Amino acid sequence: MQRLAAAAAALFAAAAFAGAAQAGSVNLTLDGVQPKGGKILVTVQSRDQFMQPAQTSGAVLDGTASGRLKVSLPNVPPGDYSVSVLHDADQNWGMTMAADGKPAEGWSMFRATDLRGKPTFDQVKVTVNGDTEVAETMLYPK
Repeated sequence: MQRLAAAAAALFAAAAFAGAAQAGSVNLTLDGVQPKGGKILVTVQSRDQFMQPAQTSGAVLDGTASGRLKVSLPNVPPGDYSVSVLHDADQNWGMTMAADGKPAEGWSMFRATDLRGKPTFDQVKVTVNGDTEVAETMLYPK
């Protein structure tokens, strides 16, 4: 009887583990990249990290690239995140703003074209639960 109980417990534990959420990669396809120089900074940020100098995962890409870029950001735990991109042409590691308060450098977030003001986390969040595909389009000032 003890063997049967132990086997049942082991089977239950294995089934519970198999159903648990696992970390995955955020696979970003970024369209509309312009060869502006500098660096392209990609960040995956939790709600607490949003619009702060912190991230769960990130990458730095060559800013002379153009067209479509693909980048994989590994080991992102399950949860809600913002996937933000800054084309840091002046390489100051932050968004340069124009005199009118608008971005002076290229940028993107999930659903960026729907934004009509400063984004909130809930407007741009992506749910990650294992490998997750995200597509974004760069927006550059005119």
